[in-house]
Amino acid sequence: MKIQKTILRRTFLIAAFILAGCGGKEATPDPQAVLTAAAETANAKMTELAMATPIPTDTPVPTATASPTPTETVLPPTTVAPTTLPAGSTVAERVEFVADVTIPDGTVFAPNQAFTKTWRLKNAGTTTWTTAYSLIFFSGEKMGAPSAVPLPNDVPPNATVDISVPMISPASPGQYIGYYMLRNPQGKNFGLGPNADQAFYVWINVAATGTVLASATPTGPTPTPGTPTPGTPGVTLTPTNTAAPAAVSNPTISVNTASYTGSCPYTFVFPIQFTVNQATAVTFRLEGGSGTPGVNLVLPADRTENLQPGIYSNQFELTITSSMSGWARLRILAPLDLSSPVVNFELTCQ
Repeated sequence: MKIQKTILRRTFLIAAFILAGCGGKEATPDPQAVLTAAAETANAKMTELAMATPIPTDTPVPTATASPTPTETVLPPTTVAPTTLPAGSTVAERVEFVADVTIPDGTVFAPNQAFTKTWRLKNAGTTTWTTAYSLIFFSGEKMGAPSAVPLPNDVPPNATVDISVPMISPASPGQYIGYYMLRNPQGKNFGLGPNADQAFYVWINVAATGTVLASATPTGPTPTPGTPTPGTPGVTLTPTNTAAPAAVSNPTISVNTASYTGSCPYTFVFPIQFTVNQATAVTFRLEGGSGTPGVNLVLPADRTENLQPGIYSNQFELTITSSMSGWARLRILAPLDLSSPVVNFELTCQ
């Protein structure tokens, strides 16, 4: 509206100047005619201006289009392949017993009979056993075996090897167990179990002189636990559906001389024996007492052995300096509390 009034004023002024210029001094303009002409000129100018000026239209506000949020590319986590050890392994050098290739546990021999014991062992560690490794005698009854036997070939992890050792059965009847381990080139011994600190063994029985109950190199498959072969020497059939035996059972003790008369001091020897039904650590001791006032026994220290299934044999010694009578027994302290029957002995010093 303000624009229209401005245009109207300018139009009147222009018209007035034009009329004044055209008429000269001799003509006197008619005021009414001037106003009419000015009005017509203003209307025409406004019409021209209206046509020249576009009428604004309502421009729709553009709808805001959300810019797509860039999708974050999630990379899959990097998978690091774990270092896989053989099942149950916790150390680099460890043995797993596979089979008795020859001489099953409890095989019976005559005295002084030669035989060859062969174990099949598995490398359950992560280090290859080379021919610089050896099987070594560890403890128990050596039975004429060499102190060390080199491995016959390299044995990588998870592979097996058969190791043979020549032996001779002892001269006296009885039960005998020899314990063995492997030794690396640095002189470190290792064997069975999670910590590779348990020995494997050979276990035989020696019968009376002249009785031969076993072949020195028996053939055929080795009976596996729970499926013994009837008639195999030293193998006892286990009835099914029975309660599992205790870890240790049947402790026994004897004395070399129940009554001795002679010079003192004198050393009594007490052979002991018990059955190990599953691999375990066994703690045991010799217990005893004196029936003679003023005489006390000095008993040996407790012993602990890591043992494999079989019959374990050993002995205690007791040196006495004066006449007395006494008793002794074998006491198992762990993994359970178990005692043998008592044996009596008597010493008369001269």
